[in-house]
Amino acid sequence: MAKRISIIIAVNDAREDDLAIPLSSINNQMGIDFRDVEVILVDNGQYRLRDVDQFRLFKNIDIRYENPDNVLSWEEAFEQGVAAATGDFVMFMGPDGLLNQTSVIQTFSTMADQNPAADVLTGLVLEQDMTRTRTTEYKVGRDFMTARGRWFKRSFLNQYRVHWQVSGKYSDEFYSRLVNSLSRSDIEVNEIAYAQFMSRDIRSEVMAPMPSTVSVEQITMLSQYFETLRMIDPKIYSDEFAKACVRYYTLIKQVPDIERSRVDQAFWLLVQHNADIWSNVQALVDHLKLTDQNPDAPWVKEQVPFDQYIQSLSKVAATRN
Repeated sequence: MAKRISIIIAVNDAREDDLAIPLSSINNQMGIDFRDVEVILVDNGQYRLRDVDQFRLFKNIDIRYENPDNVLSWEEAFEQGVAAATGDFVMFMGPDGLLNQTSVIQTFSTMADQNPAADVLTGLVLEQDMTRTRTTEYKVGRDFMTARGRWFKRSFLNQYRVHWQVSGKYSDEFYSRLVNSLSRSDIEVNEIAYAQFMSRDIRSEVMAPMPSTVSVEQITMLSQYFETLRMIDPKIYSDEFAKACVRYYTLIKQVPDIERSRVDQAFWLLVQHNADIWSNVQALVDHLKLTDQNPDAPWVKEQVPFDQYIQSLSKVAATRN
């Protein structure tokens, strides 16, 4: 029987008692037919789970245990989970994640029924953190640069060959950028779908929150992203590269002075590598100047320095060998 949702969890060296938290949050969902739900547990780490049978306590959910022969990264674990999934949609979870409300699956299923053309359903994410004074704090919001709290239509992922790839700290953003650029319909769900909690016993690297400031490592990920996107859809690749060049004008201002030169050098190399579509960047800039007169837009508020920035990138693109 085909499922509505396949929830894929990367174990990532967590123990059975750690996994009881995400699994119980699924088992405790209300208002749904559990025959529509499957949980795929991918034991990808160096240390194997010792007693998988104890998960039979979660009687509501169909848990499928994937035990790969080799140690996998958490990104590879998600890929193995997608390959094994039968659901119309897939959702990704780390061992430090949980469904924040007992109504998450019911709400998302209702939204999927109401929006049959949706490729993606995006909920809210709650993050738990601790300050330097050991005070626990929480942040809630919608984040389109993470796969947390989102349902992805499996047929959409297969159609566009959207795959998880290892991109250091930015693997989640890489995957999310591909989804965002290729999806035709992304429906916002007004529900805190995913909570990421703190644990001294669980590595928090699976879909970990990312720094908001652009870095050399992030630009390296962007290079991989544009190469992948070029092979999938050259037109979307061209459009996304142009947008990235425009946005960088604002993003670089947030980088500390001591790091700015290194980040600029990395971005200039990115521009040189994609110099054959530089004309699309200039076309986007001309279009924005004609159609967007928002007083806070950089081409309005800072017209001269913005024009100088675009001219400098144009010279960088012209230096490609």
